[in-house]
Amino acid sequence: MNYDIPFPFLGRGRAAVVTPAAPPSLSALKRPVARTILTYGGFDGFHTGHGDWLRQLSRLGSDLVVGCHSDAFCTRLGQPAHTGFVARRAVLERCRFVSRVISLETWDQTRSDIVNYNVSVLALPEHIRLPMSGLDEIVQVLRLPVRRRQTASRFSA
Repeated sequence: MNYDIPFPFLGRGRAAVVTPAAPPSLSALKRPVARTILTYGGFDGFHTGHGDWLRQLSRLGSDLVVGCHSDAFCTRLGQPAHTGFVARRAVLERCRFVSRVISLETWDQTRSDIVNYNVSVLALPEHIRLPMSGLDEIVQVLRLPVRRRQTASRFSA
């Protein structure tokens, strides 16, 4: 098919519409599904285990929203944070797998976070138990095992 398309820098010309002869590449087919994943955590002393967790979750969808526990919330949980919220948030915002970081002040805000950020999947480590019921009616709740990274000694025989 030929179309007359005006080119301001060339005058009038003719352009041909070309259909691709080859199917799309495999890299184009492996794009993540367009859905938002939400997870929560303290992320105090960010380490490779946290990075592995976030990478695993980012593969489940297109956007990863991380709810970082506020300092007051960590204290209420009985696990005061050694690093302040601002520093923990800054580390998470610089992580390439994370799309957005939000503050978690109380478990009661979980339902509003799901609705406000259009979350499809709520992914939590299996050891965290939310005190709210009925979330599985509005979102898919995944309980995933946390892999503990074991390091071997370089000098072992």
